[in-house]
Amino acid sequence: MVSPEQLEKESQRVEMDNLILRSFLKSRDSDEVDRLVNNMHEELFAQVDCILCSNCCKKIVPVLNEKDIARISKFLGFSISQFKKTYLRKHAGKWSMKNTPCPFLTPEGCSIYDVRPETCKEYPYTGKKEIVSRLFNLIDNCKICPVVFEIIQRLKVIYGREFQKYKRATAPYWR
Repeated sequence: MVSPEQLEKESQRVEMDNLILRSFLKSRDSDEVDRLVNNMHEELFAQVDCILCSNCCKKIVPVLNEKDIARISKFLGFSISQFKKTYLRKHAGKWSMKNTPCPFLTPEGCSIYDVRPETCKEYPYTGKKEIVSRLFNLIDNCKICPVVFEIIQRLKVIYGREFQKYKRATAPYWR
């Protein structure tokens, strides 16, 4: 698996291939894609210590729902309004962290791990169904999460000949 330090460079190297794979996967059976991605999610996350990477905490601004805000505020001993004022901003009607990296990221990992936002718990969403409806996000997350990068690379191998045939047939559209 690619290291977090090399992820951005490797993602750029395969970016066009990943976009072509995204297009290819849209034509595949969505249940099959879900099964493949979900199985790889389970396998790979059993082997990876996310805390050692923490790229998502360094690069993504999570959206928090009201339950997240109440839970984290209580954990930190803040009033909800003080927590919002100190750590959050509201954009398009949604609350998110003001800054990246996440202010709760420490050298030891997430200081609010047990009460972290739902979006953080679910990231990178490869353990969920309906992967095909979120392919743009999946491809974008290749630049952030080594597990997602590995899943995408494995899908290219799994679909091997079919994917290569699709690439050749659609090559004029990708230039």
